[in-house]
Amino acid sequence: MYPIMIPYTTTEQACDWLPLAGRQRDTMRQRNTNHIKIWAITALIIAGIGAVSALSFRMLIKNTAEAFNTQQLFLVRESSRGIVEFMRNVETGLRTAADLVANFPKDTSLHACFAHYQGLLHAFFVMSANGRMITSEPAGAVDPGIGGVLHRHIANAVADKRDLFCSQIMPVVSGGKRDISFVMGVAVPGKSLWVCGIINFTAIKERLIYPLRSGKTGYAWMIDKDGVLLAHPNVAMEGRKAIDVLRELWPEYSSFNLEIIINRAMTRGEEGKGEYTGWHFGEKRLTKKLIAYSPVKLNGMLWSIGVSAPYREALEPVMQSSFGPLIFLLFFIAIIVLGAWFITLQERRKAVVNQELAWSNEVFDGIADGISIIDREYRVLLVNRTVAEWHGKSKAQFRGLPCYKVYLEQDGPCYGCPARDTFATGQPAFRDRVSMVLNGRKYYFQITTFPLKDTQGATIRVAECVKDITRETALQQELLQHERKSMIVKMSSQIAHEIRNPLGSLTLNIDLLEEEISACSAGDVSEARRLIGTIKSEIDGLNRVLKEYLECTRFPAVEPALHDVNRIIEDLFGLLEEELRRKKIIFATSLHYNLPQALVDRDQIRRAFLNIVLNAVEAMPGGGTIQVTTRTQGAWIEILFSDTGPGIPEAIMERIFTPFFTTKSGGTGLGLSIAQHIIAEHKGEIVCESKEGQGACFIVRIPFRAAHEA
Repeated sequence: MYPIMIPYTTTEQACDWLPLAGRQRDTMRQRNTNHIKIWAITALIIAGIGAVSALSFRMLIKNTAEAFNTQQLFLVRESSRGIVEFMRNVETGLRTAADLVANFPKDTSLHACFAHYQGLLHAFFVMSANGRMITSEPAGAVDPGIGGVLHRHIANAVADKRDLFCSQIMPVVSGGKRDISFVMGVAVPGKSLWVCGIINFTAIKERLIYPLRSGKTGYAWMIDKDGVLLAHPNVAMEGRKAIDVLRELWPEYSSFNLEIIINRAMTRGEEGKGEYTGWHFGEKRLTKKLIAYSPVKLNGMLWSIGVSAPYREALEPVMQSSFGPLIFLLFFIAIIVLGAWFITLQERRKAVVNQELAWSNEVFDGIADGISIIDREYRVLLVNRTVAEWHGKSKAQFRGLPCYKVYLEQDGPCYGCPARDTFATGQPAFRDRVSMVLNGRKYYFQITTFPLKDTQGATIRVAECVKDITRETALQQELLQHERKSMIVKMSSQIAHEIRNPLGSLTLNIDLLEEEISACSAGDVSEARRLIGTIKSEIDGLNRVLKEYLECTRFPAVEPALHDVNRIIEDLFGLLEEELRRKKIIFATSLHYNLPQALVDRDQIRRAFLNIVLNAVEAMPGGGTIQVTTRTQGAWIEILFSDTGPGIPEAIMERIFTPFFTTKSGGTGLGLSIAQHIIAEHKGEIVCESKEGQGACFIVRIPFRAAHEA
């Protein structure tokens, strides 16, 4: 039995006739393939959303911890300032007592001062310079043996010509009670006496250390310059080194980060913040913690206050607030899955589904149009990032300025402004191939303006959409120039050949005529010889022009090899030295030291350079300067040819590389065109920068890295 054949004439047909069974198999295979693609894309989208969400969550956690630690740092700074203020009040009280002791009875003076500063000091007492106790307030509250400890501090203060000393933290007995504190003393003016006070260190801890809290369970602690705990919520730890306490609590674990923070920062009087894993008050296991610390520096003393809190407490608000976004994310993913399922269901009902996947985010990839919002006074209200990047400014620099001033540096609206047309008509307006120079580079734009209307239908603002078509314009111009060049070259080749053959015959016959005249002895033939010489000279000139035209039509194949571009330039100007001197042209170079070798055809690249130099020479008939500079720019070697000629008018700038275009009488218009062709054969490029009246600069770029790899 023969297979049944049916006509297959849809837009997807691959031939005029196709078996029905084969079509069904192809359709089924295509449908399965598309199903796999749909679910693969769905999985990728969900994975991408998950990855972005995870990354965002990690960044949120990091930023939250940083903000929490900054808050802790503010707390310890305030506590440090409080301790300094406390000590200054103590110093003020001691100096007041010293002044009173110098002029009034000692007991009366100490009693009056103690009544006023009782909350700051445990006791006042007066000592002689040799450490002998004279009197105290309250009476008998100070152990007389303390003089032997303080005698060294008094002696050091006298030797250093200081009127104040502070002892280190030490055990002291005051009022029959043993405590850890320190003593501050002030010299009595005019007497060999010192008024001293036992600082109420417990008040410092209870007022400025213990109440300091961070988070729910975070607490503050203080160490001295040796790392010994002076204050801690667990009073049993006070008087011991912080690191030793941690090692004793967790013998199998050593907090390397905490050791660094204590030994390299806190004990050196530095301020900062960080994190570590260690013991936390009230916890039975190691806890990751955030810490901030600030020093207390006063009268030779160095303490450091630290406040630490569990990492999890800093993140609790984030974790609680992330529940809603997490639900939204799951809901969003569920919508994506349902959407994929719905698309798959729809695809099962169709025979061909390839063209049903037109929607895709890739449609929007590569869109980089500039957008501006302009009001009726032509003030720029808003721009997008593309506009800012084009102009090399921040977006804030555009806001509130007239568009014609910030974009084109003009004093009034531009001629043919599409925004003005839109305001006038209330309809979109369009302008094509608008040229503009931004940051030294010329751009071509397509500008479309759309009206933004209020509730009454009046156009109050305009949205200006600017599309960069510079590349498309350059490609169009390049294609047009290439087509024009190909046509001209082909035509020139035919014409040159047609003219050259008769010229050859004409030259031969003139030579024969000259021989005939020479053989003729009768009469004066000097005038005939002169005329024949003139004809031959003109024919030779015409042959040279034809030769240049023919060279333009048949460039030899590039034979690249590694060459030193600097050496090629030096050899070229060595050959031109006499001619340049004769034409009063100064030649200067700035050649890059250790310039990489380039893969070039030496003869052809020298020919391109020669054409550029000769173009500069012809532009300076009265003399001038040619400056040649070499340098590297990324993967390019750049050769800059600058002259001090009259420059190139902007009106003809785009035509200077067009074959046979010239502004010089007697010129062929092929020099720069040949140079551009040779450089293009080397996978390079040539551009010209010029301002009329300021000379011209031709920049040649040759890719040395890509050439080597090739």
